[in-house]
Amino acid sequence: MGAGNCLVPGTQSSRRAFASLPLLLYHKAPPVKTRFFARLPLGVKIPLAAGALVLAVGIVLSAAAYVAVNRATLESAKERLTPLTDQLATNYGNSLALLRGRVSAIAERPAISRFLADSSPANRPSALEALQSTAPQDSLVIATELRDANGTVLLAAGLEPGRIAAEAHREGIPASAEHGDSVTFGNFQAIGDSLLVVPVVASIPSRPGIQLVQWRKAVAAPRIQDQVARIIGSGAHLLFGNLDGSLWTDFNRVVPAPPIDPAEVRGLLTYERPGHEEVLARAVPLAGTPWVFAVEFPTRAVAAPARSFIRTMALIAAFCLTVGLVAAWILSRQITAPLEQLTKAADAIAGGDHTHRAGLERTDELGKLGRSFDTMAAQVDGSRQRLEENVTARTRELKAALHQLQEAQQALVRSEKLALLGQLASGVGHELRNPLGVMSNAVYYLDAAQQDAPEEIRRALTMLREQIGLSARIVTDLLDFSRITPAERLPIPLSHIAETQLRRLAPPEHIKVTRDFPDSLPLVHVDPVHAGQVILNLLTNAVQAMDSGGTLHLRGLLAPGGRVLLEVSDTGPGVPPEHLDKIFEPLFTTKATGIGLGLAMSKSLAQANGGDLAVASRPGRGATFAFSMPAAE
Repeated sequence: MGAGNCLVPGTQSSRRAFASLPLLLYHKAPPVKTRFFARLPLGVKIPLAAGALVLAVGIVLSAAAYVAVNRATLESAKERLTPLTDQLATNYGNSLALLRGRVSAIAERPAISRFLADSSPANRPSALEALQSTAPQDSLVIATELRDANGTVLLAAGLEPGRIAAEAHREGIPASAEHGDSVTFGNFQAIGDSLLVVPVVASIPSRPGIQLVQWRKAVAAPRIQDQVARIIGSGAHLLFGNLDGSLWTDFNRVVPAPPIDPAEVRGLLTYERPGHEEVLARAVPLAGTPWVFAVEFPTRAVAAPARSFIRTMALIAAFCLTVGLVAAWILSRQITAPLEQLTKAADAIAGGDHTHRAGLERTDELGKLGRSFDTMAAQVDGSRQRLEENVTARTRELKAALHQLQEAQQALVRSEKLALLGQLASGVGHELRNPLGVMSNAVYYLDAAQQDAPEEIRRALTMLREQIGLSARIVTDLLDFSRITPAERLPIPLSHIAETQLRRLAPPEHIKVTRDFPDSLPLVHVDPVHAGQVILNLLTNAVQAMDSGGTLHLRGLLAPGGRVLLEVSDTGPGVPPEHLDKIFEPLFTTKATGIGLGLAMSKSLAQANGGDLAVASRPGRGATFAFSMPAAE
């Protein structure tokens, strides 16, 4: 059997080793961070769970099998150890019986008896020769002594008799038995650092009280060690010791005494040797001696088959774990891949791509789930489209209503402003007209009375007359603005109204006038006075904008909705973009003269006749005013 690192169940080290196994099997595991595990994808969770299950089953089965194999090997070792030690005890008993006979034969030699009767020098050589053992088996004898009752050495022969006599413990030499043929054995003794000896004591039949002490080396027969190793294993050890525990040896050195209780001799023991090595042992006393021998067998050697088995099981478990992980991964992909498709489809729909579908071509439950998801997505997309159409329609209606509301609000504000300005203009106009008439009469009188006045006075009177006329025109505009009468609309040609106002304005010669009135242009249904006033104001503004010359273009055209449009265009500097929204507001003007009521009054007159007034301009390219009027039926 080979040696290994596994231990036998029931021993101290094995209990320590197996104490760590329940951490996986029985003890409560450390708390798992469920939040971390919950964040793991299914593609990781399923293989981990399957691997953990396979690993747990492998550990449980391996542990159970290991315990069973270990128990079986231990029982087998115990069964082999008991008959072996019994056989060794029988063999040692037979050897000791032979040894007793040889020592007893030496004690009965006549030369020894003659020397003890007469210790003269003549008897000494023959006595020394008699003490020497000639048997081949007695090569281990290192000294033979004759001692009296007090332990005094009378005669010694052998290799080191002096050293033995000096270092041996007298108390380790047992007294000879009462029978003359009796041979007893003493305790093992250590002589120096390396020599182990044991005394064999025999009584001298012819001289009671005198002992023959044969000191023998304590060695183990190689065939015995081979027998032990062959039967139990190479890790087995054979130990001999004194039954009182005073000395133990493996025949190479003195070893620490094993914890063997004499009361438990012949029983199977398990204990720990120095170096924390556990052994299985059986100690057997040798009959007729103060000795006990023990056969120790390391439990790691007992567990070698179990370790080999557990290694095989570990390889099988690793293979099964690998196969299980691969199978679990394949199975998880079969589950997670469709779920990923569903997730991507859901994310795409949430991101605005309502045409995205899962498209799972499967016949299992996940395929049914995918088809249900696609059906739901189609229904959601249809509902979304209908909702967007409704929202778009409602938004369009709200924008139209808001636009109408804003126009109505602007019209109301404009009406309130115009009403207020009308009241103000009416009051101011009436209050200023009389003083202006007085000033005009005074200027006329001064001009008539001073025909020979100096040129400076006449220029001052002329300037005063012009300013009075300008003030009178402003008062007239104020009165006209406050006197907008209800429209009396008649069917009338647009070209007729335009030509009448051109003749009334009489544009300067440096202004070129062009006209474009198609014959197919229908009549307009307006108040001729109101329409004429609007056109006159537009022509006046255009001529004033081209003070250095230009082209005045009038064009009539049919507009959508049964309306006729008159466009008055000039080639002046145009209207700045920031003034386009304010140009029709009352009192807004960019001219040096005037109070900004012309265009405001024109827009009011246009609206009073069911039309409107608008402007378009690009800086540096002139302006175009569009006067829309309803066409006559």
